[in-house]
Amino acid sequence: MIRRITFLIIMLSTLAASAQNISPSVKWKFGAALPPSRGQSKSLGFAGVINGVSNNVLIVAGGANFPHGLPWEGGKKYYSDEIHVLQKDGVNFLWNKKVINKLPEPIAYCGSTSTDRGIAYVGGENENGISNRCHLLRWNNQKDTVDIEALPNLPIALTNIALTHIGNTLYAVGGDEEKISSNSFYSLNLDDAEPQWQKLPHLPIALANATAVSQYVKNEKEIFVIGGRSKSLSGVSDLHHTVYAFNIDTQKWSECADISNGKYITNLSAACGVALGNDEIMIIGGDNGKVFHQIENYIAQIKKATSPEEKEKLTEQKNELSIHHKGFDKSILLYNTNINEWTKIGDLPFPVQVTTTAIMWRNDIVISNGEIRPGVRTPNIMIGKIGR
Repeated sequence: MIRRITFLIIMLSTLAASAQNISPSVKWKFGAALPPSRGQSKSLGFAGVINGVSNNVLIVAGGANFPHGLPWEGGKKYYSDEIHVLQKDGVNFLWNKKVINKLPEPIAYCGSTSTDRGIAYVGGENENGISNRCHLLRWNNQKDTVDIEALPNLPIALTNIALTHIGNTLYAVGGDEEKISSNSFYSLNLDDAEPQWQKLPHLPIALANATAVSQYVKNEKEIFVIGGRSKSLSGVSDLHHTVYAFNIDTQKWSECADISNGKYITNLSAACGVALGNDEIMIIGGDNGKVFHQIENYIAQIKKATSPEEKEKLTEQKNELSIHHKGFDKSILLYNTNINEWTKIGDLPFPVQVTTTAIMWRNDIVISNGEIRPGVRTPNIMIGKIGR
């Protein structure tokens, strides 16, 4: 009898361990589309939006698009100050049409993260240039409005910055200055009586458009910085497949396994990422940079061109790359922080949304808006249900 019970316990333990080792799967569905902007009959969607969850509503704010023609058609980039609130009604999603307040200013390409205190967004850019301003957005259910609280300014102005949090402490990672990318790393404790940004040890490399996620490593929370690209004075970016982890206790950076689909290492930037459980990070889509690099090289050559004919020919070749762009990397990758290992677990069944963020809304992954090809945005909010 004792042997039988012991055998049963061993079997149950083995089955439990096996279940934990099964990679997650994601079943995707369309949730909603962002309403059209003022004066538009059709929603274009935005890149660089602020996405977050506050008091169980999804807030989508700001962002940039091209309402009057794509870049190669002479269209000017438009920056939005709109705030939209999506609420759940059973299995359906409804936009709250009572919300009329706006952001303090049009803004896009901020870092954003959802804390218990509200949705923090920092930095970004608009038609006036790169910003160092920071704010908290909180849903006020009684008034059907989004309360906006100003936070201390970042010490430097940055766009394409990554933002994550541990508890109510924000961590701002990298970003772009006007001409070069930054290796800056700052924290801000929202629970302090008078919060102030604290300078932390620099990133090992300067980068922007990275994905920052906080996750455990053997019961210790760390900040993971995944991929990205580095702007340079030449106009051609360095692309990255690196992963760095910052230990909050030791205040030190360490280098982790390079981004991989389990077969080969890949560069990746502007990807979406979420933490799962206590030892996994899911990276969804992103730009492997191959076409991006070609476009940047054309731009650099156009600047150096000595004749109008040469400039026109190079511009046409550059535009052709953008017009016929086939979209971004559809891979869904999983990184295990305890064993320092990458695997590929699937592909997205819809056009990849980059320069946006993935967030958790209760137990579901939400990817809202973003760029699906150069200059082209989507208004779609996609919902991913996680299974094992």
